[in-house]
Amino acid sequence: MKVISAAVLSALFCTVVSASLKVKEENRTAFFGEDIHIDVPDGNASEVVFKPRTNRSSEVVLLRAGQLLKPRNRINSLGHLVLEDVQEEDEGMYIIKNNNNNSTVKHLILIVRDCALEQVVKYGETYSIHLNHVDGPITLEFRSSLVQANQTEIQHAAEPPPVVLYNQTVVAEEYVGRLSVTEKRVVLHSVRMTDEGSFTVLDREGKVRMRNCLNVREHQNFLRTNYGGNLKMKLYLHHSNVNIVYRPKSHNQDQVIVDQGVLVTPLDPLLEGRLVVEGSELIMKKVHVADSGLFKVTDLSGYPVAHVYIEVNAYKLPPLTVAILSLVGLIAFMLLVCLLSCLYKMHKRNEKSKKLMLIAQQAGKGDGEAFRQEPQMEPLLGERIVFWPLFFCFSFFILVSREMYCFFFWANKFLDQLAVV
Repeated sequence: MKVISAAVLSALFCTVVSASLKVKEENRTAFFGEDIHIDVPDGNASEVVFKPRTNRSSEVVLLRAGQLLKPRNRINSLGHLVLEDVQEEDEGMYIIKNNNNNSTVKHLILIVRDCALEQVVKYGETYSIHLNHVDGPITLEFRSSLVQANQTEIQHAAEPPPVVLYNQTVVAEEYVGRLSVTEKRVVLHSVRMTDEGSFTVLDREGKVRMRNCLNVREHQNFLRTNYGGNLKMKLYLHHSNVNIVYRPKSHNQDQVIVDQGVLVTPLDPLLEGRLVVEGSELIMKKVHVADSGLFKVTDLSGYPVAHVYIEVNAYKLPPLTVAILSLVGLIAFMLLVCLLSCLYKMHKRNEKSKKLMLIAQQAGKGDGEAFRQEPQMEPLLGERIVFWPLFFCFSFFILVSREMYCFFFWANKFLDQLAVV
């Protein structure tokens, strides 16, 4: 008996599995306001059941025995079920059945895109919605794409969107002073991350005319500066409304340098006394090569405003200093050549003197002694007159070149200090 029961259960299980494998699943994406055509079985055996995405446990029968049960839908000339002007609430699963053989023909999973037009705007910039062929006064609704911490995504989607503009008047407090409207456009100034979402425009009769999506992105800035200069970074908000985290390239560890608009104390010893916040700018004085890294600017809610990447060039002498040192080096090189030339001539003269002395010694005559002493005086005189002045001039120029380099180096440092003050 147990064997028979097991066989029956196995057969039922295989039947269920085989039936479920025969169900086709189709994923379709539609834009807001679009018409969707669903192919249904012919005759009076067709049935379509809708399971909303926001509540999968509920079932809404749209078509049964070939008869429409919802006024929004219709059957076209091809026998297709047409969902007209789809909205967010039409998103979910559509189960198409054939009642003749009690089987499910297909599962259609419909995803409705919230907006037909999407626009990317950077933090702090201006966003515009053009009102073409929309009769005013208009109403503007906004649904944020950010889900609250105490909400699920389904709860967030099920909530009605709040009204931010009604009868040409701003009614949402967070948009006062930032949202303006004319006959041709709606303009939102100083865009924030919390403005990311969909804006729905309704005409004076309350009919939805358009829905646009706003995507807000942080700024990406790449700055390169020279060693010892001052660097100004744009914050896009007043410094009292931002937090700034600095990550040096050398060790990749985050350091909070501005908290709630105030410079953190004490700062890293390498940054101490070199950072200033003024208005909507962060100023770093006398930058070093070690300052290269990333500055992450966020608003007080923690949303990113800007990422600023800085790269500092190594220290270089000013062009005028390089030109002067090059000229001094050229003069020193010419003096060195002259000195080597004199040494060479003195060496040749000494060789000649030795040869003459050798000839005089071999002659062995009395007057040879005077002839031998005469060439000895010539190299000694040339050594005094030519060699030592050249040697002292060369040494002097080497010393002057060194002192000039030190002078220009420390003068440049001093000017940097004056610029900082």
